[in-house]
Amino acid sequence: MSLPFVRDVANLERYSLARANAGVYSNVIVGTRLQIQPLEGKAAPPLPQDHSGWLQFLARPLTNLIQQHSVLSVVVGDHLSPHPKFLRMPSVDLNKVIRVATVRCPADVSEVLAEEHRVMFDYLDVEVPLWRIIVVQVQEDDTFYILYNFQHAIGDGRSAMALTEQLVEQINLDAALHGTDRPLSSTVVTSPTHELPLNMEARVNCQPSYTLLIKEATTGLLLPGFLKKAIEQKYWAGEIDATLEAPHETEVDIWFLTQEETSLMAKAAKARNTTVQAILFAASVFATKAVYLSKVDKEKNIVTTTKDILTFGTPVSLRSLVQPPIARNDQGSYTSEITTKNIRVRLDTEFWVLAQKYRKEIVKGTTTRKGVRHLLEYTGLLEFIPKDSWDDFMKGHIKKEQHGRQTTLKLSNIGKAWDQTATEATPIAFKVLHSVFSQDASTISSPFTLNAATANGILTVTSTWQRATFKSKESAQRFMTEFKRILLVSSEPERKEYHFRDALTGF
Repeated sequence: MSLPFVRDVANLERYSLARANAGVYSNVIVGTRLQIQPLEGKAAPPLPQDHSGWLQFLARPLTNLIQQHSVLSVVVGDHLSPHPKFLRMPSVDLNKVIRVATVRCPADVSEVLAEEHRVMFDYLDVEVPLWRIIVVQVQEDDTFYILYNFQHAIGDGRSAMALTEQLVEQINLDAALHGTDRPLSSTVVTSPTHELPLNMEARVNCQPSYTLLIKEATTGLLLPGFLKKAIEQKYWAGEIDATLEAPHETEVDIWFLTQEETSLMAKAAKARNTTVQAILFAASVFATKAVYLSKVDKEKNIVTTTKDILTFGTPVSLRSLVQPPIARNDQGSYTSEITTKNIRVRLDTEFWVLAQKYRKEIVKGTTTRKGVRHLLEYTGLLEFIPKDSWDDFMKGHIKKEQHGRQTTLKLSNIGKAWDQTATEATPIAFKVLHSVFSQDASTISSPFTLNAATANGILTVTSTWQRATFKSKESAQRFMTEFKRILLVSSEPERKEYHFRDALTGF
């Protein structure tokens, strides 16, 4: 079937497509956990219990979103060619994009996330768009998750956050209009014909400077991998080196702070003139050094740590950094990344000093003209990858980077969203309990990809990693346990200082 041409896949979009083609990256998942609320003193109605029931439950809300956002009805044509294209589907069959799963308790959603991250989109199937919805029913408390799984080429974390906010609003609006008496709706949605939002390169000049071109060509393309590794500082990048031979299998762990814990962390950040992102950075760095690069002899009361350095990747949304700013609801991929190198954690390293140092670097990189320009130039560098070798270029990172990975940690924080305020006109039938944000762990990215989001005052952090990165799942989960503990201890109101030595004593 020949589908109408929409436009060429742009460079930043193609970056995600090429990673999928190379088998080193899959998808992104954003969503929320919802709880049904009684309205006007009436008991809460029962939730759907099977696929057909959830299909009807979501039919009208999803129909409205598909008709608003043209990106929800496109597929990719010629995905392996030098010039892949976005094509328009005539319609979207909701029956093919909704999956229903069941878990025992809320934390078990990690199993569903891991399963979803291991299923790449089939670009040859032009009857299914580049997204799907997973409904996850929680048995122990009758809540449910609505998860939006999408290929990074059609969106980023911020656009998915906005889209799922709209989906929750539509679900509540549908409940207010129809209650439990929902008339049957069509589950085949005619595709809209309006254009896709402009891609990043069409909005702003991303042309890199000659200096950056020469530097990246020398170190990234012309310099042999063994020589690049020899001259750069070595950094820790997991227990097992990355290879293309190991199966691409993402593991997932997730934890939720309480509203009180989230509030304490936000207050701690404000009191020290820093940010929640900086606290998450310092806590994750401390946890990595404690779990994998330190020793504690409790009998002799001796703690030691290695001299290994760490590197840290911070994905940055470009939406508010360019002129004119990109609209919040625009569905597209608009991100770059800041890499923090040469991170050293010694026994006397102070938590808040580390957090402040990181904050200053991020502020410099996102508020100064030079910093923003640098972020855009890295997007522009994609233009210089040979059109017929993008997939091979992605695989080449395995040979170019230390241990096959670009950083020690990567933390993507999409911020606060899904805050709900009930009014007489818009009552809340389905309350957002917390968010979910999970990215597939790229084989070439980092041992841990951390994903943070806050909904209705509750912070959620999801960690993803490739199974072949660690000796055991328990080894990776141990990091998450320490990460959360250090995060909470550092945010205690009475704590003035917190050194790495102190973090190890509670280990």
